[in-house]
Amino acid sequence: MARWTAYKIYPEEFLNNEVNEKALIIDGKRIHRVRLLGKVKNIAISTIISFELDGVVIKDFEKKAEDIEEGDFLDVIGRVGEYDGSKYVALEVYKKRNDNKEKWKKLRALEIEKTRKYMEDEESASQYEGGEKSDNPMADEVLEDIYSEEESPKDKILNIINENDEITYEELVEKLNIDEKELDDILRELIDDGEIYEPKTGTYRIL
Repeated sequence: MARWTAYKIYPEEFLNNEVNEKALIIDGKRIHRVRLLGKVKNIAISTIISFELDGVVIKDFEKKAEDIEEGDFLDVIGRVGEYDGSKYVALEVYKKRNDNKEKWKKLRALEIEKTRKYMEDEESASQYEGGEKSDNPMADEVLEDIYSEEESPKDKILNIINENDEITYEELVEKLNIDEKELDDILRELIDDGEIYEPKTGTYRIL
């Protein structure tokens, strides 16, 4: 059974929008799963682990996050929840992003800008078989539904360019274990999407 798409949003969007029947309403659209990036504060451990991520309450009912610490910078995927008038995100998976925090913030902002147009209104669980399936094939293709430990080749290339400020094609070939045709296709796509540009032929920078 497929899961709802985990849409990347800013923590403040979760804080500033209404939750109704376990769905966050953004621009009139109901979504059931979110992906958030932020700093950990106020960890509390009892029968569950709970903490705040840039003000968003995260509840870890399965105690998966026993290794997190105050100040960790986390990338979290979870389900939207509400109890007794208080909204929260029920943790599914997470990854620490303590290195290069500013890079991750910039990358997430780019991702949100690019993928927001694919956000669909998950109007009612009864629309979909089993109440879990998203019927937007473009959303399934572009947005991560299940968290992956591995970066996609596209993300890896974008990160390398961002880390180096400016990098040549030859340097990218040395750093990446992909064939040159795939690299060419990804670079062309990133340029077409307005994420990178060539200040001179064969040299790339973040736009």
